[in-house]
Amino acid sequence: MAQLVLYIASSIDGYIAASDGNLDWLTSTPAPSNGGDYGYSDVLNSIGTILMGRSTYQSILQFGIEWPYQNKSTYVVTRQSTLSIQSPETFILKGEEVASFILDAKNRMNQDIWLVGGGQLVASCLEWGLIDKLLLTIIPKTLGSGIPLFPSNHSFTEWDLHDCQSFDSGVVSLVYQKKIDV
Repeated sequence: MAQLVLYIASSIDGYIAASDGNLDWLTSTPAPSNGGDYGYSDVLNSIGTILMGRSTYQSILQFGIEWPYQNKSTYVVTRQSTLSIQSPETFILKGEEVASFILDAKNRMNQDIWLVGGGQLVASCLEWGLIDKLLLTIIPKTLGSGIPLFPSNHSFTEWDLHDCQSFDSGVVSLVYQKKIDV
């Protein structure tokens, strides 16, 4: 059974992007001195499906790089009926279909589903209780304002810490699993 995994970077003060969606603060963070990638490759190899919001999708397209999720099915959640898909194996998912899509995908897939972002989609998935695992990469910068990692209207959820790793760059990676009620 697959899990919905939120793998995302945040500033120390809890923002995933500047107020205008800008990610320059994130892309200017140096790679670890050991040549690693803060676990990105491990996550990418462990998932079979990508789920993201429209703004996140359009931001990735503007990076000016080859589509980073080759050979992965990508679902873009949007209310826009005219979104132009510009990447391989990418499909539009209407907002009202998200919860049922995730539940169905968890039951029929063997590899996990990566919830890439953005903020509204993360908020909805938290509210619905659908996120099973959090992989948080904390970047040693403060933004002061922006798009919050966790919105103020999500429901209470308890998490168990499974791993914590620090890097010489000051970046910290945290792995949390949703606590299961017994």
